[in-house]
Amino acid sequence: MSDRRRRRALATVLGSVSVMVAGLVTLPAGQAGAAAAACTWQKTVWDLPAGTDVGTLDGYDGDRWAVGITGNRAWMGEGITDARGTLWDNGKVALRVSGEIPHLNDVNASGSVVGDTVVGNEFVGITVDHDGTTHQLPGDPAWDNYSADLVSDNGDIIGTATVDLKFRVVVWPAGAPGTYRVLPTPDVTYLHLQDVDSQGRIIAQSDSSVGGLVWDTDGQWRKLAPIGTPWAIRDGRVVGGLNATNAAAEWTARGGLVRTIAGGAINATAVGGNGTVGGHRFVNSQRRPVLWRDGVVSDPLSTVGSGFVLDWLSNDERTLVGVESRRPVAYDCG
Repeated sequence: MSDRRRRRALATVLGSVSVMVAGLVTLPAGQAGAAAAACTWQKTVWDLPAGTDVGTLDGYDGDRWAVGITGNRAWMGEGITDARGTLWDNGKVALRVSGEIPHLNDVNASGSVVGDTVVGNEFVGITVDHDGTTHQLPGDPAWDNYSADLVSDNGDIIGTATVDLKFRVVVWPAGAPGTYRVLPTPDVTYLHLQDVDSQGRIIAQSDSSVGGLVWDTDGQWRKLAPIGTPWAIRDGRVVGGLNATNAAAEWTARGGLVRTIAGGAINATAVGGNGTVGGHRFVNSQRRPVLWRDGVVSDPLSTVGSGFVLDWLSNDERTLVGVESRRPVAYDCG
């Protein structure tokens, strides 16, 4: 399992929330340290290719592999120059592609990498070998563009195609190489596939009036209720944030609300293999990463840097993965 690309957008979202909310939320002292930390978290900054100084992460398999972008700091703003897709193996660079394309969008536990590239002035979905060789996935000639956005642990590839500015969700099944099927897709103006779990459930972000969507194993899309933005799914548990309020939330695979997490919570962004939820909250007006269990703080991550953007929890929940100071970083339980 891995979480969807463009996780770097989360840092922008959190930065905006910090500007709007900082100074407004102050947790009681007892709640700020509601649970004793189970780990002494030890930081490891991942390697970058020679000649680069920044990196982002777009996908992580829960244990070993990750994909993202590396490059150099732009003169102004948060941009990246000479941005190229990059594959990491336990924090070590295993591949940096030779040009702006192909894009590396996701990777699974087998190290299978998916993404997109340009063929004949159109984007097409691909798989990518660890030496950078690409293999085009089959598509319908009627599609304007298509991409491979997610890959599950069993090897199913999920992506999006556009036809006359309409989205279609496409699955290339691992059990039938060379084939694909198009899922019934909601008629929306924006659709961003965010994550897939081991059972094949998919979450997507959509129009503001629609919010998050969940594709369950019964073959239906359902809206999150109340409207929210989903960031991760594991074993049918969806986590994210409520759009109308500053609170994290958990939903079922059918989109039903399980709980909200208040107390300064901003967003839930990850689910570990044992059910722990990771995300971010305000503590005395400072945005910080945090772990919750059943909606209650289980580890305040007080030894983890406040600037760390927590994107993923490992399968065994002993590693936090994300970005800090524009570098991919892991915190391991010591």
